[in-house]
Amino acid sequence: MTPEEVVEKVKSALGEDIQKGEVNLGDAVIFVSPDALHKVAEHLKDAADLKMEYLSDIRGVDYLDQDREPRFEAVYELHSFEHDHSIRIRVGMEEEDPTVPTVTDLWNGALFPERELFDMLGFNVTGHPNLKRLIMPDEWEGHPLRRDYPLTTEDVAFSHNREYKSELVKSKPPTR
Repeated sequence: MTPEEVVEKVKSALGEDIQKGEVNLGDAVIFVSPDALHKVAEHLKDAADLKMEYLSDIRGVDYLDQDREPRFEAVYELHSFEHDHSIRIRVGMEEEDPTVPTVTDLWNGALFPERELFDMLGFNVTGHPNLKRLIMPDEWEGHPLRRDYPLTTEDVAFSHNREYKSELVKSKPPTR
């Protein structure tokens, strides 16, 4: 099935749940609301002519610096080995409450990527069986992959530049 046919098949089966469908650079892409995500994902997995049995990726996007609404998006990549086609589901979320339902009951492979969405971007994944930080320590404040996360900078002290930050390089042995 071509990407165009995949998009049309999904739109005809779930028309009211699909906000937009397109083929972008040869990839089938559908846009859904957070409320419709689970229903759409379940249909994509279970429909005999689609059979998207493999969840290959989940990622979050923050469009803070771009003239684009909504600010946040969760992106799901699905693939069918049997039919050799794939689709991308894009779920837009508002800045005030970035919430998306879990798909761990459909694909076990979503367990850790959804925890990463929570940890690094602050997305609330409702229904997740173990939603807690994955990468950052439990006491960490903030979400490092958000574009408005405060960054700290520190000048690098190289051992060959002994006059610069000499206190940092006093204990280093001579390089030559």
